[in-house]
Amino acid sequence: MESAILNGETETGVTIQQMEFKMDAGPIIAEEKVAILPDEKAGELRKRLIKIGGELLVKTLPNITTIKPSPQNEADSTNCKKIKKEDGLMDLDSDAVKNYNKFRAYATWPRTFFFKDGKKIIITEAKLENNQFIIKKVIPEGGKEVEYKV
Repeated sequence: MESAILNGETETGVTIQQMEFKMDAGPIIAEEKVAILPDEKAGELRKRLIKIGGELLVKTLPNITTIKPSPQNEADSTNCKKIKKEDGLMDLDSDAVKNYNKFRAYATWPRTFFFKDGKKIIITEAKLENNQFIIKKVIPEGGKEVEYKV
């Protein structure tokens, strides 16, 4: 989910699949595609996916013995890397859209941050406006959330 937002994808989904020893390799029992909203952060998307996944499971379980699973196409599968704290480091001079996607993807954890005058500044609110990444609120190292001033 974080990777989908980070990569600027506009769609993700939930899948019910048979378990196999190999990661994400089992046949698909049911799936539902979900649009990623333009300003949606990972935490918000996660809540929606949990709800949609639960509803899909409730709808699927009564017919589980009669559903013929579909094999997954391994060529379509993607692997996501494990997210680390340092992945939240921002280069404020890089592409505005990529920065905004990174902020959205990592808003819950590890959070996005940059360094100014040797101090870590955590970004808590930002937006993309006229193709510019605009930081609205931050938490300076050792401080409380404040409006960001350049």
